[in-house]
Amino acid sequence: MIQKVRSFLSNIFTFLVSLVLAFLIWIVAVQANDPIRQEILPVSVQFVGQPPDSVLVEPTSLTVQVRFEGPLSQLTDVTSKDFTAVVDLSNVSLGTPTTVPIEVQSKKTGLTILFTSPDTVDVTIEKLVSVDIPVVLDIRGSVASGHTQGEALIDPQAITVSGTESQVNSLDSARVTVFLNNVKETKVETLQPIFYDRLGRVTSVSNLILSTNQVTVTIPVSESAGFAEKTIVPNIVGTPADGYRLLSVQVNPETVLIQGRQTQLNLLSRVQTEPIDITGLAEPTQFQVSLELPEGITRDSLEPIVVDVDIAPILTTAIYSRAVVVQGLDENFEATIVPKEVRVVLYGPELVLNTLADEEIQVTIDLFGLDSGVYTVAPVVTVPDRGIEIRTIDPPLINVSMTPVVTPTEDITNTAVLPYNTITIDTTTLNPETAVQNTQTNQPSHTWVAKQDKQKNNEL
Repeated sequence: MIQKVRSFLSNIFTFLVSLVLAFLIWIVAVQANDPIRQEILPVSVQFVGQPPDSVLVEPTSLTVQVRFEGPLSQLTDVTSKDFTAVVDLSNVSLGTPTTVPIEVQSKKTGLTILFTSPDTVDVTIEKLVSVDIPVVLDIRGSVASGHTQGEALIDPQAITVSGTESQVNSLDSARVTVFLNNVKETKVETLQPIFYDRLGRVTSVSNLILSTNQVTVTIPVSESAGFAEKTIVPNIVGTPADGYRLLSVQVNPETVLIQGRQTQLNLLSRVQTEPIDITGLAEPTQFQVSLELPEGITRDSLEPIVVDVDIAPILTTAIYSRAVVVQGLDENFEATIVPKEVRVVLYGPELVLNTLADEEIQVTIDLFGLDSGVYTVAPVVTVPDRGIEIRTIDPPLINVSMTPVVTPTEDITNTAVLPYNTITIDTTTLNPETAVQNTQTNQPSHTWVAKQDKQKNNEL
């Protein structure tokens, strides 16, 4: 009986060992065909459970490295989206840095997460608050003499700032600065405020939410009682020199502050300078003048008043016709030009144009280097350098025909034989370059007859 029990137990043991060995062999065979591999992927952390009206101060974002393993067949298409990394903020106290675990899970089966780096994170959550920060106006300088500064208007008077409690509570004021610099009228400016903390230091509000980032400041400025700002009008008398005109008049300063009885000031719309005589002026001139003020009215300051009078020549146009002068013509050529006159339109001071001499306006063409042929040449107009402008040259081009000069024979040799013809020379146009023309007929008066003897030939 005992022998049978021992045999049974031995068979059972052998079976179990065989089963384990078979399982191990199966695992080895499976791993040989689909081995286990490890990989690392970055996974973005999601923060959940944040209390209402709170701000996550730190960290604002987080990424963890997840090491996992699995069969090679399942790792080929695994991405970061197949994992979730979550930080639960529901148990974190406001304003207190707290270490919270990072829980990472796989969305795919068959994957084993080995470790996460980091596996915890220090978080800080602060309460979200909104506080009205007052706007403080800093005025630099003062209004002009004889003027009164009214109470400044600030819009808005406070700026609502929203953000973390620690940042918002550190703010003290929002400051804007206005420079008056002797202004004489109401000043309105839209400015960007600068924020200061409770220690008086400039602080950044880039991470905070502002109800507005602009402040409009209005500072009323008006004339004081017994003072008035009036426009200065120059009193110009006389006329400039002949050929000149009054171009402009400028007064500096353009206005003047005067004082006196208010009723008398209200009757004045402007004040006039003493007479400024421009008789015979032919150039810009500067005058330092005084004002003609009614009795009882005085100036607030002794600032000099300067009047700039701009005198300029009267400009006009004039038309001139001038013969074209040929320059640079080779002595072996003669030139025929069409047309022989050019019309020139000049623009400049009337006095200069009216006194121009004929020889001061020249029209020339340069034929230097031109050979036989037909050309178009632009004429050159020369005028005095006295503010004259050439407006038009008509025509803009001159037609030029270049031909060689024909040289006449000086002597007739003894062997020359003259036909029984006559050589006629028109004495009305006789000159050293007049060509001799043969004719078969006798001519009327002004004709010389050359006979065929040596003596006459030599005389000819």
